[in-house]
Amino acid sequence: MILPPEEHTLLVREYIAAAEAEERPKRDNARVVLTGSFCEQPPLGLIKSIEMAGCYIVDDDFHLVARWNLDDVAIDGDPLWNLAKSFLHRSADTSSKYSVRREDKGKFLLESVRKYGAEGVIFAAASFCDPALLERPMLLEILKKHGIPSTAFKFAENTGQMAPIREQAGTFADSIKLWSAA
Repeated sequence: MILPPEEHTLLVREYIAAAEAEERPKRDNARVVLTGSFCEQPPLGLIKSIEMAGCYIVDDDFHLVARWNLDDVAIDGDPLWNLAKSFLHRSADTSSKYSVRREDKGKFLLESVRKYGAEGVIFAAASFCDPALLERPMLLEILKKHGIPSTAFKFAENTGQMAPIREQAGTFADSIKLWSAA
């Protein structure tokens, strides 16, 4: 199916108008960045559990490829070289990307917290994802240094672990709202 851009734009505008017209109670949920999904996007049940626990997910690293480059890739010169240069020097930081300078580690996450007004960070990594699990201690240290609350857990597909995750996320949201200066 091919949808002309004009029709797509109209549908998006109609959707936005319908969403804005919807009556929804305002909740005092904690605004969080959800990160750690390098190897696998979390199951929808996990995302819903976090939201039901009192968290608004204001940014995440799902489908990062759609916003991988932080700015436009140069169009003059060798396209392969330009893509490589953009990836190395002007792309989002992930657990799969080596940071040359130690002080650059975590800048992308800190910027996300600042940009979206997050009050905390939830690390949710697949239990088999070594890159995300190895990066987590470094990022936790950086968040602690900046006074940003965080919590972390591992997940696996098709397990009955959503209730404990909801409890942990709920406790985290409560701690932000009750005791945080954020």
